[in-house]
Amino acid sequence: MDVLRNPRSLARALVLLLAGLLLAGCGGGVKGKGYLFTRDSQVLRLNDEATLHQGHKELEFSPTPSLFGTLRLKDERDDVSIDVPRSAYGKRSFFIDGREAGLNYDIKARWREERELQTERDRQESCTAPGYCTRTVSVLNCDGKRYLKGTERYGDRLDDQNCRREQVTRTDYFHDCPGSRPVRERYQVYRLLVNLSFTDPAHKGPPAAEFDGESRLRDRFLERLSEGACRVN
Repeated sequence: MDVLRNPRSLARALVLLLAGLLLAGCGGGVKGKGYLFTRDSQVLRLNDEATLHQGHKELEFSPTPSLFGTLRLKDERDDVSIDVPRSAYGKRSFFIDGREAGLNYDIKARWREERELQTERDRQESCTAPGYCTRTVSVLNCDGKRYLKGTERYGDRLDDQNCRREQVTRTDYFHDCPGSRPVRERYQVYRLLVNLSFTDPAHKGPPAAEFDGESRLRDRFLERLSEGACRVN
């Protein structure tokens, strides 16, 4: 079907494309919490629609975006979300130009990794191994006689007009039966310590507000320690 000639197909394709871009753009969002300090405990007015009050906040931000990132601070009174273009990112930091973003303040974000203990985990991994199992296979049915795909007889009769191909369920010995094996892996547990500073671009001075917080605990794969033999399910 030609998508360009079918409005419904075109609309569906655009929706799927947009969804994929949004998923790719957010690029690994991090959640955490912290405290926002404002100068003289005053309300921080980012623009006519967005304000932040001093106090505890929930944090969401994207340390590694694909297309764009997001910075969000919220509590019972406030809920402010700001898009962060990919070009704003540096090494473990980003800078939001207030004028370009329609804000009264520039926002500088920095974060660093604080490592916790390393952990080891056991899990089961899919694999294949020789053995007996039940699976769907291709056969040639030639006047009631069946020849299994991969055998010499199957190849000899493949062009025979009196034979037809069929899919049948068969329990037999195969070289690649589905199975599982135990695996042990090592992970590094860590958190991100985050600082946000809000500065007035028209006045070079101390920040009008600062946020100090930390992410929830995260983990990063380090290495595979061992793996057991593959056993057919």
